[in-house]
Amino acid sequence: MALVVGVDLGTQSCKAVVCGDDLAVRGAHQVAHPPGDGEQDPAEWERAVGAAIAGALGAAAAKPADVAALAIAGQLDGCVAVDAAGVALHRALIWQDRRAVAETALADPARVHAITGQVADPSHLAPKLAWLRARVAAARYHVPVSYLVERLTGSAALDPAHASTTMLYDLAIGAWSRELCDAFAIDPTRELPALHPTCSIAGTLHARGAALAGLPVGTPVAVGTGDDFASPLGAGIASPGPVVCTLGTAEVVGAIASAPIFDRPEARTHAATRWRDLAEPMVETHAFPTGAYFIEHPGWLSGGAIRWATRLLGVADDAALDRLAAGTSSDGVTFVPALAGAMTPTWRPEQRAALHGLAARHRPDHIARAVLEGLAFACRDVVDRLAALGLPTLEVVALGGGSASATWLQLRADILDRPHRVAARPDSSAVGAAMIAAVAIGGIADLHAAAALAPPAVRTFAPAAERSSLDEAYERYQDLVH
Repeated sequence: MALVVGVDLGTQSCKAVVCGDDLAVRGAHQVAHPPGDGEQDPAEWERAVGAAIAGALGAAAAKPADVAALAIAGQLDGCVAVDAAGVALHRALIWQDRRAVAETALADPARVHAITGQVADPSHLAPKLAWLRARVAAARYHVPVSYLVERLTGSAALDPAHASTTMLYDLAIGAWSRELCDAFAIDPTRELPALHPTCSIAGTLHARGAALAGLPVGTPVAVGTGDDFASPLGAGIASPGPVVCTLGTAEVVGAIASAPIFDRPEARTHAATRWRDLAEPMVETHAFPTGAYFIEHPGWLSGGAIRWATRLLGVADDAALDRLAAGTSSDGVTFVPALAGAMTPTWRPEQRAALHGLAARHRPDHIARAVLEGLAFACRDVVDRLAALGLPTLEVVALGGGSASATWLQLRADILDRPHRVAARPDSSAVGAAMIAAVAIGGIADLHAAAALAPPAVRTFAPAAERSSLDEAYERYQDLVH
């Protein structure tokens, strides 16, 4: 049987899955790489890809020759400067890095939002590129996914969904924006990857790419996309419906829409919080691989904040933090989740996180609970904004490693007052990439048909009837952030 491989290049690890023609996962493997602190070495990604694919093939009892195609999904908003041969010249500035504040001001934020649907922020590629270009003489600049695609095939290709996260993509015309490229002095033909459909073939593995991936020379490689878009697909979501919340290193919250919806004050039909009057946008509008749009917040440090809390409190792992937080309250402690700068309700790279309201009586369990609450409060900010824009928000589908936490999922259902369904495959980004590979070689008609093969949710958390204490805690959070 011909198999397809999907790879998810995450912040803390590289995951690979091997799927059959029914897209059931035959084998999976994950390889950690150094998470970095705003920067990562692309060579670590290259080492991790081959090891992850080899491990997944071993788990599937399959051979490299059985693989018909490969696709990669991965972290958004990184920037990699490369030479003419595609070799990295500098450590990648990943999504957490927000140092390019001055460079962000090269473009008018109002024009950025009007053209791209994005918030002008140094987390995005355009200001990162400007910052790197002042320090490195590069031939071209990549996001992490397109970097790996070029290293494997020699082709510099990027799909529209991923391009729509760069602050340079004109959503209305589906091409690089001349105005914004001029603002950042970027020559898109020379300095950016070429735009191609998500499920098109970027190229085939050349000799060096085959050695990196551990697959035969000539294996087709799809253009691929960002993990924010692959994750819903891998969970079976390809059309408008539920809110999608991916609980990874970053927390990504969004909903699919059939038409572009921009976060403008006049578009907010209703809202339950004071953020309805906020003039600046909170969520962004991106292209989606099916031809729809993804109205999302690209995320704040969430799983990364959990890791920080485990170190702070001296507990062994995430499960230990869960146990610490279960059956207690935050007792008036409020956590503002801005460890990599504020992302909600306003985008402020200079702001930082806080534990507020501490008293001598507070114990580690109160702090653990406050961290879980604060991350859910930020999610509520975003979901309330999606509702204000007229998107359906009746339920949430939870993906990612954080969806394994029953304590956190129940708390989130209570805070958002919406049922949370847990996807059968929490690490769905790699599965979404496998779907893209299958469509690229004609094994499946399209991404809608691929998503329809995903298994149903495995469990549901219903909100508790009594939520007054959490509503009060959310009000304290809003007061503090406001």
